[in-house]
Parts: sequence; structure tokens; C-alpha cells
Amino acid sequence: MTSAAAPAQGVPQTELHRHLDVSIRLETLYELGQARGLVTRSTSLAAFRDRIFLREPMADLSSVLDKFTFFPKVLAGPADFERVGFEVAEDCWNEGTRVAELRYSPSFVTAPSGLSWDVALDGFYRGCKRAEAKYPGLRTGLICIASRDFGEEAAAQTVEFYLKNLERFVGVDLAGNEVNFPCRMFEHAFAPAVKAKRGGDKRVHITIHSGEASGPENMWEALELLGAERIGHGIRAVEDPKLVEHLREKNVCLEVCPTSNILTQCAPSYAEHTAARLMRAGVPVSINTDDPGVFAVSLEDEFRHARSDMGFSEADVARCLVSAYEARFV
Repeated sequence: MTSAAAPAQGVPQTELHRHLDVSIRLETLYELGQARGLVTRSTSLAAFRDRIFLREPMADLSSVLDKFTFFPKVLAGPADFERVGFEVAEDCWNEGTRVAELRYSPSFVTAPSGLSWDVALDGFYRGCKRAEAKYPGLRTGLICIASRDFGEEAAAQTVEFYLKNLERFVGVDLAGNEVNFPCRMFEHAFAPAVKAKRGGDKRVHITIHSGEASGPENMWEALELLGAERIGHGIRAVEDPKLVEHLREKNVCLEVCPTSNILTQCAPSYAEHTAARLMRAGVPVSINTDDPGVFAVSLEDEFRHARSDMGFSEADVARCLVSAYEARFV
């Protein structure tokens, strides 16, 4: 077992932002792809790795999102969902993570198979719980994603599905193409969750992808219209000093994913990444992997980049670990 970072004041290593459905082990993806007839028997694992892993920046975030479409095609039955849930949780454990929040979109993972959303949730949940049973120090939580690209009606159905399954979800998210589908388009869809949260239901938690490919305006909408208590990415907050101050005052944690931001060209380089600036301005920052199944990174890799390429000291890393743990929904 490796550890991404030394323990900070006894705080368990926590990851807040890892997409369960795009964290499938390469070997599992290869095996299931062959079983489904999606990968030819003549294709070597090495060739498949080159097809799946993204090592150089693509044109933009949308180009990267298109690459994800292979993943749900291998999830053809309940056993597949359970296997992936278990293996992704186990991978987190092996990276030294003890609290792992894993998110997925019911619409996205069931679109190719036509299976019900309940089948996917049952499988992922069983897999995560099986991992917890094998590794007693591990705690996992599922976050339900409403996918922007599936439209407002599907997002409303996703929020409804989340609220009906609060015993198995720890939070709800909005993800996808934020440039073409800004947060304000989903105010009505998220209204039931926002109402429940602001009404005092402590089971309801909201995190929103914003400030990645779009600017501060979309982050304001995530906070004010969608009730976000955490922000997925949020790296463009630096463009608005008032927003930075708001994030600091309200203790809104940013779920920063360095390698993802480089490969989607949302950040020009590790050295020019805004995470350190935001953290030193008092904004809570956590470090995360986002999509290890495409970006070929572990949490250990991300902390190494933070130290060697992004200007983080050991004290900064410890601060990120504390921020992640304190902002957890689990």
C-alpha cells in the first residue's frame, strides 16, 4: 500500500472527487470490453492502454468528455456494477485513502444497456460495501450526478432519484458541459434538493461542477441558485476577487483535480495552476483525481505534482488533507 500524503494531525486521507464510472481498472475495462465484443481479441492490453489513456492535452473539455463514452458500454449487468464499485473502492484503499466519495451519473452509466437506475445503484452500493467489509478502515459514499448533457428534464428526474435514495447517496452533483449548459438552466431541476437542504435536512448535500471550463459567473450560479456547499474544480474563481472572498468566508471547499485540469486545457500547466493561489487566499482546497480511468493518475500522483510542480509545501499538503476531511459528505 502506498500513501499519497503523510497524515495531517491524524486526519484520514480523504478524496472528494472521483468519478466511479470513469475509474474502472484498465484490466477490467479490457476484459469486459472483450466480453461485450467492443475490443477485438487481437488487441493487446498495451494497445488498448494507448487507446484509453489520455497523456497529452486535448482541444477542450468537450473533447475529453467524448472519450468517456466507452466506459458505460462495458457495464451490461448487475455483476459489472458491483465489481466496479468494489474495485474502485479497493483502489482508493490501496492509495492510502480512508474516506472516498465516488460519484456517477445514473443517466450516463445505464444509457448503453437500458438497465434501470436502481440496478446501477444497487450494484455500485453493494460493491462499495463489500470493499468496506474487506477493509474495515475504509468509508465510502456515493454522489449522484445529474448530467447537463441529458437535459433539464433528465436532471430533474436525477434529483428526484437522489432524494428517494438518501440512505445510499451522500450527495448530488451537476456535471458535464458547463459552457453550453450553465447552472442557471438547472435551477428548477435542483429546487427540491435546495429546498430540502435549506429546510434543515442534514442528509442532503450538494456539490456542483463549475469554474472549470467556465468562469466565475457559473460558480456564483452554482452557489446561489443550486445551493452548492462544495464546488467541483472551481479553479477560475481567481478571476473574481469578490468570489474568492465569498468562498473563504463561507468555507466552500474546492474539489481541485490538477492533472484533469491540464489535460482538458482548463489550466495551462501545473506551474500556472491556480490551486495554490486560492488556498493561500484562504479558500479551502482539496486534491483529487477526477477520472483515473482516462487520466492514468492516482491520488499519490496528484500530491506529487502539488509538491514538485505546483509550489505546495508539506504544510500546504497537510492543509489540503484537513480541508478535504472537514468538507466530506460521508
